[in-house]
Amino acid sequence: CADCHMPYKRVGAMKVSDHHVRSPLLNISRSCQTCHKFPEAELKSRVEAIQERTVRLRGQAMDALVGLIADIKAYRAAGKSGKPLALAQRLQRHAQFYLDFVEAENSTGFHAPHEALRILAESINLSRQGQIALRDPGFVPTIPSGKGT
Repeated sequence: CADCHMPYKRVGAMKVSDHHVRSPLLNISRSCQTCHKFPEAELKSRVEAIQERTVRLRGQAMDALVGLIADIKAYRAAGKSGKPLALAQRLQRHAQFYLDFVEAENSTGFHAPHEALRILAESINLSRQGQIALRDPGFVPTIPSGKGT
């Protein structure tokens, strides 16, 4: 963390870590270019592209989750209950966990871009499976085991 978020600076003849933890984008030359020998504009563009993709998929995951929650609410309002509702609620909890995990990581996908996108896609899939469970009592979802993923 410190290499990027607390890059070295010179204080007289000494090289010390900057003790202000902040976004590396605020000082790309010290935070990034010590290891990555690309122009500052290119590095910033790469970060922005990663974060824009993550934000777009995060929005889709949130929309899918909100859609599932609305469907659960409508299902209950219609006086329905039972296994389809319990399954949809279980899938909703899983989808919410995956979405929260990416959101809480707080890099907008930059620290592990492919993994963030994979997790958000899984959240979308779980939300959509929850919606299917409410419409098809015989539906058998695919819920990640957490092993090897």
